[in-house]
Amino acid sequence: MSVSEKMKGNTNAEKWDLERTEMFFDDILKYVQKNQTCRSLSEAVIEVGEYEELISYLLNKYPDTVFKSIKRAKDIVKNRLVKQGLDGDANSTMAIFILKNNHNMTDKQQTDLTTNGKEITNAPPQIVFQAPKEENE
Repeated sequence: MSVSEKMKGNTNAEKWDLERTEMFFDDILKYVQKNQTCRSLSEAVIEVGEYEELISYLLNKYPDTVFKSIKRAKDIVKNRLVKQGLDGDANSTMAIFILKNNHNMTDKQQTDLTTNGKEITNAPPQIVFQAPKEENE
């Protein structure tokens, strides 16, 4: 039997259980709240000593769990970016880039309700005249 077969199903050595995950997300929230210049969750994760992709890993590992602390941290960072971008305290181009890529914000979108995406032509409408019906018919 291979080592991977022996380890399959063994969660005794698992580092990231639910309790530790919640504590980690709480640490991220505390870092974001304490450091007013923090503009990304990536920065917070790295500063608390972990790697950037860990948030995605943990959210995927516990898909049915709502982690209020990480949602709150994300909201704080997003609002901070908007405010600092508007106030000139952050590079507005970079703030827009981060908001679009990390916070699902978009530029204004317009929806075409008249042509269903078809090309508009300038050709006049065709009018077909029919001969009037005779009264005797």
